[in-house]
Amino acid sequence: MTAEAIQSRVVVEGSGNVFTGRNAIDIEFAQYNGGTGALLQETDFDGVNPAPASFGPKTSPKFCSALVGAKEGSRVAVLFPAQDAHEGKGVPESDIAPTDSIVFVFDVVRVYLEKSQGSAVAPQAGLPTVVTTPEGIPGITIPKTEAPSELKIAQLIKGSGPQVKPEDEVSVHYSGFLWEDGYKFDSSWETERPIRFVNAPGQLIAGFLAAVQDQPVGSQVLVVIPPELGYGDAQNGLIPPNSTLIFVIDILGTKSK
Repeated sequence: MTAEAIQSRVVVEGSGNVFTGRNAIDIEFAQYNGGTGALLQETDFDGVNPAPASFGPKTSPKFCSALVGAKEGSRVAVLFPAQDAHEGKGVPESDIAPTDSIVFVFDVVRVYLEKSQGSAVAPQAGLPTVVTTPEGIPGITIPKTEAPSELKIAQLIKGSGPQVKPEDEVSVHYSGFLWEDGYKFDSSWETERPIRFVNAPGQLIAGFLAAVQDQPVGSQVLVVIPPELGYGDAQNGLIPPNSTLIFVIDILGTKSK
């Protein structure tokens, strides 16, 4: 099998959330050599442990464009020509020749939210104000006051999904800023891929975990984290010692263990 361009076909259409290319998703998949028909790899297709994935526009092969528009619950067959699959170089260790296409069959098990979704909540006085782009990317304005000495958590948008529980796997978008000068030191929006983590002590800094605990999926949360609940007196990458941190967090989905 071959083609001049990527081809995809919805074999079974689902009825859930639509994959836009910017969502995190869970998938089952089988991968075949389009030249020989050989099965290269596959998941169990039992719905128990689907593979987590985030396919941004810069991903190669271009899974994003191949799956965009597919609904949760769909089965999609995709053909990647040799040039799109492996730049026409082949993969000798997998017996893939330079002219071999690659065929995938995907089951789109879960499509997470793209950004926060819910009801706006009035901002709290004394905390940074947040404005987001139409895509959901947050920017902040910090008040000209001393940083609070205690953890401050405020809902900006209240979602309507299930609450985040201990030991849940949580999918979020976030941006992190320094209170001192507003410097944005990290953001998942920059990579166009949400992050996932287990809501358990030691997985992330304590202040971040406290901010997502018990929040409904779909919420956007602002948290101001004092140093003792962040990185303390240690330098952490671009974060100076004893920094008060600000995070804007979109809670996109959870999965119970």
